[in-house]
Amino acid sequence: MNSSFFGLNVATQGLFTARTWLDITNHNVTNAQTPGYSRQYGVQSASRPLPNNGIGMVGTGSEITKISQFRNEYLDMKFWNNSGHLGEYSVKNSQTSNIETILNEVNNTGITTEFEDMFEALSKLSTDPSNSSYKINFIDMANSFSQFFNDIGDKMRSFQRDANFSIKTKVDQINNLSNQLATVNKQIENVEFSGVEANDLRDKRALIVDELSQIINIKVDERTGINGKKTFSVFANGKKLVEGSNANLLETRSRENVYNPEDEPGLFDIYWQTGIKFNMTDSSLKGELKGYIDMRDGNNGDNFRAVIDHTNTTLPTKTIVVKGANRSDIPKQGEIIIDDKAYKYTDYDPDTCTFTLEEEAPTGANNVSMGQDLKYKGITYYVEKLNRFVRTVAQHFNEIHAKGNNGSGVPLFTYEGYKPGDDVDYNKMTIDNFQFSQEIQDDIDKLLTRFDKNTGESDGDLIKEILSLKHDNSMFETGEPGNYIQALVGELGIDKSQADSFETGQINLNVMIDNQRISYSGVDINEETMNIIKFQQAYMVSAQMIRVFDEIYDVTINRMGAN
Repeated sequence: MNSSFFGLNVATQGLFTARTWLDITNHNVTNAQTPGYSRQYGVQSASRPLPNNGIGMVGTGSEITKISQFRNEYLDMKFWNNSGHLGEYSVKNSQTSNIETILNEVNNTGITTEFEDMFEALSKLSTDPSNSSYKINFIDMANSFSQFFNDIGDKMRSFQRDANFSIKTKVDQINNLSNQLATVNKQIENVEFSGVEANDLRDKRALIVDELSQIINIKVDERTGINGKKTFSVFANGKKLVEGSNANLLETRSRENVYNPEDEPGLFDIYWQTGIKFNMTDSSLKGELKGYIDMRDGNNGDNFRAVIDHTNTTLPTKTIVVKGANRSDIPKQGEIIIDDKAYKYTDYDPDTCTFTLEEEAPTGANNVSMGQDLKYKGITYYVEKLNRFVRTVAQHFNEIHAKGNNGSGVPLFTYEGYKPGDDVDYNKMTIDNFQFSQEIQDDIDKLLTRFDKNTGESDGDLIKEILSLKHDNSMFETGEPGNYIQALVGELGIDKSQADSFETGQINLNVMIDNQRISYSGVDINEETMNIIKFQQAYMVSAQMIRVFDEIYDVTINRMGAN
């Protein structure tokens, strides 16, 4: 026979169940605007029934067995995967805009304008070669032309330094978020050891992963061990970043040597704290970190490459001669890769294509390279293109001017560190040090206008030949100089348009996925209001049942048998 107070116990159980539901609903409502919060719910079931003298089982009421949350792992994975793409193209879009601003071709003060102004001054000089004011005007315009490139060089170097610092900042953020994840994982383990779900801590963890996924591409994995313990792991670019309460952190180290001739010295490489180098050129890398790496180091595959022609047979064999090099403007000292192994060299002779190594050269080796083949048009790529432009223009100007006055002309364009009388080493000329001849600025009579010094000063045939360079289709692969700049600006415009389009597409996709997550996991105030009313009524009904049984017990105990 059941206890006399059996009914009261069942009603009390209903009271507790309704009260728990109200507490859950209250928690949902107060966190409706909390970022990352997932709606919680109670798992309600009938409590264990009792046998009743062979006539069947008698129910004992209901209970909340656990409090869980609405969370869709599939949507989370989609969001995290897409966030990496969004982070990457968000950085590339903003950074490419900065390069556009630096080149300034959208206004009337860009490279094309400076180039046109210089040739306009040269055209005036051709009409009256003996006119000193015309000479001075050309010198001023040529100076302005070179200084414009110097300014671009300063800004591009500053821009690369900023991108380099941003890489370090992103690595620091990855480490900070990894430590946070390890801490939250430990807290979740401690709470869930007793068998309950740490819903709010799991939301906190997912929110951290949301932020991390925009910086670097990640994958998550949660496995249950034999003892029932769950281990949450995060993989960054395929390598384990967090495992349970342990974080495998990253660090930045300054490079000893430049990877590209256009690079600032001391740029950062990334390493795992175990000492293993992080693969910064991995094609699967995504996120803001990838965006900054591509912008800082992107050379579109134009890093130094060659094959070994022969090795010096004199022992020790520390010199190698290469052939088929795609460029010759590499540093005199640095580091090259010979068949996937790094070798430091103490000297490079571009005329003979000879490297002098610090250690003995390998035998049977074939391929030689420098730096990394990063197929993206970043800062390095555009600086190299601009360097090529000023070198080519300077070389053509100088070759014509050198023929002046029967071969006595000095170079029109030189570079910082150039000494009068020396041959111009165009490999040393960059947009940073490019300048108009100081000799001519000090003595305008050294600006020659004719090939034969015995002809009249008004001849001006030399100036006219320099003028013809403006429309020299053989100067560049793209044709005349103006076409080269327009092609370069066109490339930049395409890159910017592509980055903008990709960013917009990823934003829209991220918003769509996040809306799906919110639809599934978010708090609906209208729904929670209905739950308040529903569980308030359930609570009141359970309370009414308690009053009913209270009256029954009062009659049974206090009134039965009374006169």
